[in-house]
Amino acid sequence: MMGLSGLAVSQTSIAQVASGAIMGQLIDENGAVVTGLETLIYLTNRETHVEYSAAVSRDGDYELTGLPAGSYDLNFPIACCMYRTYAQENLVIAAGETVQMDLNLKWGINLGTIGDDPGMLSNDMRSRAGDVSGPAPRMPDGTPDLSGIWYNVPIDGPRPQPSLQPWAAEIQQQLLDLGVDQNAGAYCLPQSAVPTTLIFPYKFIQTPDVIVQLTEFVTPGFRQIFMDGRDHPELWNPAWMGHSTGTWDGDTLVVETVGFNEITPGFGIHTEKLRVVERYTRTSFGSLAIEITAEDPDAYTEPFTAHFEAGIATADQEILEFVCAENNDRPLNIGGVGWRGRP
Repeated sequence: MMGLSGLAVSQTSIAQVASGAIMGQLIDENGAVVTGLETLIYLTNRETHVEYSAAVSRDGDYELTGLPAGSYDLNFPIACCMYRTYAQENLVIAAGETVQMDLNLKWGINLGTIGDDPGMLSNDMRSRAGDVSGPAPRMPDGTPDLSGIWYNVPIDGPRPQPSLQPWAAEIQQQLLDLGVDQNAGAYCLPQSAVPTTLIFPYKFIQTPDVIVQLTEFVTPGFRQIFMDGRDHPELWNPAWMGHSTGTWDGDTLVVETVGFNEITPGFGIHTEKLRVVERYTRTSFGSLAIEITAEDPDAYTEPFTAHFEAGIATADQEILEFVCAENNDRPLNIGGVGWRGRP
């Protein structure tokens, strides 16, 4: 009898711990399967806070297995730009149950234009470069050669933002209260104080005295990094891209930029005291490690640091010409209320 009782308890315990699963496909607003994203989908148990993840296949299928019974929050972060991040709270999965659920993705800022998703283009252009594991090339003077077309690896989900002082946080909240996700690029304005933070291809043209960075799909599309030892100008008209000087710290290019105006996007609410330091290290022929630190003693509570990784594209790729449509007569469709540097 004791043996039978123990067997019954054991069978009951197995039933109680039977795991569940969830599976489905990514579906766009036209009802078609979304392919080519190849990013992670996350489930977080609301009680234990344990996170489970699995990669979405190139064909648009996903499956997460081994899930204990419970309530979960689902998150499918999308870096850019054809589709919006998908999230759903309080998704219940019973023991032994397989939930069938397709994720209906909404269009992002490019409204579903085929071939116009920078994240997908990044994955494609970097993959075509093939084997890029060799050592980083060098210039005649021995410094690393950063020349070439680079594309950042997409970052899933929202990026961390600077910690703002109360007055700056209040202005930031006023912008959020407008109910729109402002995009300066919709108004032919620069999209970031530092173009490397954007998910568009860029090219370094390197000489001993100056490095020029060309960036596709942005205004103005270029900036100069002066390497000749000059200081920042004492008299300077605050600019969207500021004034950049560079030096070498071993094999790392260090770029310091100051002289921004107070409405340059990309680094939250800031003042003209914004200072950005970028560090570029070509770790191999095809990889570029990037660290960007911003500080503003009048707007931030502490310095803010972000990290990026870029891969090289094939040698036959080139930066394309970009001309902003300044005659756009429907800008409110994208920005909601028009671009505002301040409320």
